[in-house]
Amino acid sequence: MRVRGEASGLLNGVRVLDLSIWRPGPYATQLLVELGADVVKIEPPGGDPMRVFPTLFAVLNAGKRSAAIDLKDPAEREAVLTIARDADVVVEGFRPGVVRGLGVDDESMRRVNPSIIYCSISGYGQEGPLTEVPGHDVNYQSWAGTLEPRSEDDEPVVPRPPIADLAGGAYAAL
Repeated sequence: MRVRGEASGLLNGVRVLDLSIWRPGPYATQLLVELGADVVKIEPPGGDPMRVFPTLFAVLNAGKRSAAIDLKDPAEREAVLTIARDADVVVEGFRPGVVRGLGVDDESMRRVNPSIIYCSISGYGQEGPLTEVPGHDVNYQSWAGTLEPRSEDDEPVVPRPPIADLAGGAYAAL
């Protein structure tokens, strides 16, 4: 929240590094922006894939600063670790193990900032039989048994709203 050009809010002064793409992570960090946090979004080269939905992207990223950084490039990854030195929180939404390969996992972040809060959002948890399975809202609703049945003409029904993605983001923000 901004009042007369100055930041305010419960999280005023909190710095968040957002490494997430798609909906749950950006929604979590958008909630943090709305509470006053300063969020820097790191996008892959070419931008967050959600940019194909410009209105949704704008809503999920309003008030954030952003930079396109290739985490596979050692020099660019070092730039992210430099940003992490002054961050309070990191939010990422990759499948478990991906951030370790990119060098931006919790251990790497804690080497440069031991007090950082590291939040990993993954569809099926950090361990277990489905850990490596990619997922989206429709998958989570299917597994939970809450997906709407097919329409009368036997066409799949796209769930609205994406409650699993939004709930995941809200819980991550909390």
